[in-house]
Amino acid sequence: KLRVQQAPHTLRCCRWQSCLQSAMIQVAADFGATLASVFAKGWALVTSLPLVGAVLRKLQDAIPDVNDQNILSFFALLMRYRSFDFVAFMRSHREALKRGQETGDFVPGVCNYYRLMADIITMSSGPFWHFVPMTQGLSRKECHDQFHHRMASFLSAQSEDKILEFGCGFGEIGRQVALLSGASVTGLTMADEEIAGGNERIKKAGLEGRCAMVQGNYHKMPFAEASFDKVFGVYTLKYSADLEVALSEMARVLKPGGRFVSYEILVTDKYDKENKQHRYLVDNISHSTCMPPLWSADAMRKAASKAGLAKKVEIDLCAPEAEGAWYSCFERTGIYNVLASPVTLKSVGLAETLRILPRSFADFYDYCLVHPTTDFVEAGRLGIVTGSVMMVWEKPQSK
Repeated sequence: KLRVQQAPHTLRCCRWQSCLQSAMIQVAADFGATLASVFAKGWALVTSLPLVGAVLRKLQDAIPDVNDQNILSFFALLMRYRSFDFVAFMRSHREALKRGQETGDFVPGVCNYYRLMADIITMSSGPFWHFVPMTQGLSRKECHDQFHHRMASFLSAQSEDKILEFGCGFGEIGRQVALLSGASVTGLTMADEEIAGGNERIKKAGLEGRCAMVQGNYHKMPFAEASFDKVFGVYTLKYSADLEVALSEMARVLKPGGRFVSYEILVTDKYDKENKQHRYLVDNISHSTCMPPLWSADAMRKAASKAGLAKKVEIDLCAPEAEGAWYSCFERTGIYNVLASPVTLKSVGLAETLRILPRSFADFYDYCLVHPTTDFVEAGRLGIVTGSVMMVWEKPQSK
C-alpha cells in the first residue's frame, strides 16, 4: 500500500528529472553553438591578419580534414564498430569469395563487402572512393574536384543529356556531373545501403528532379535499349567476372552517337603472372575486396570493340609531370606507413587479445584494411597496376 501511494510522486519526480536533464542538454547545446560561432568569427578575424594569419592558415592546412582522407578516422571506426560481429563478417567474406572463385558469380560477395565497407570507406576517405592524379599544390579534395570537371568534359555532358553512372556506389560522381553540366543522371548500384545513402545525398544536394538511384546489376540492366545519351563508370568494372557481357550492356543502353567513358583499376603490360611478388599484390587486391581478378587494358579494348564501340580517347591522367601518382594520397596522409607497419598490426592483435578490440578485428584489419591499401601503393610503385587511365568510346550512328 505504501508503495502504491508513493508511485505518483515517484513518477512526477522522474518526469521532473527527465525535463531538467533535457533542459540542461539544450542549454549546453545552445552554449556550444554560440561558442562555436564566436570562435569561428574570431578565427576568421585572426587569420585575416597579414603575418599571424599566414602562419595560422598553414597550421590549419596541416590538420586532417574529418571529411576527407585522414588517419584519425581509424579511431572513429573503433568507436562505431566496437560491438560489431567481425567473426561473422570475415566468415561470410571468405565463403563468398570462395563461391565467386568456383562459380564466377562475385555479386553476393561484393554486396556483402560493401554492407560494411561503404560506411568505413566514407569515414576514412570522405565521399570520394576512387583514386585521381594528385596534382602538385592541390589538396586531395581539389584534385577530386578537378577530376569531376574532367569527367564531365570527357563525357561531353550537356544539360539535355540523360546520363547513366553504372556501379555508382552512393552516386557521388554522377551528382557532381549533374551539378556541373545540368544533365539528368541515373545511378545504378546493387547494395541496399548504397541506394538508401544515395537517395539521402540526392535530397541533401537538392537534385531530386535531376538525379535518381536504381537498384540493379550492370550485367543485366533494367533499362530499355538506347535509353541514355552518355554512360560512364568509375572503378566498377573490376567487379565484373564477364567483361564482354558488361560492355555489351553499356552499348545496348547507349543511344547511337552516344559516349561510353570508363576509368578503371587495371593491370598493366608490366604485370608478370609468373612473378610471385606481382601475383601476391594483385591477388590481394582482388581477395580483400571479394572481386574477380583485375582486368588488363587490352581486355577492355577487346571487349569494347566486340560490343561495337569505337575508341576515341585513351589517356593516362597521371602522365603529365605536374601530376602525382594516383596512389600517392595514401603516402601524403601517412596512411600507408601506418598500415604497412608490423608494429601497428601487432598492437591491434594485442588489443584484441586484451579484449579492448572485438574478436576477429585483427583479422579484419589485416585482410580488409592493410590489404588492399598497401597493395595498391606497392603495385603502383612497380607499375604493374594503374588507377588513372581514362578510356572513351562512342557508339556508331545507325545506318
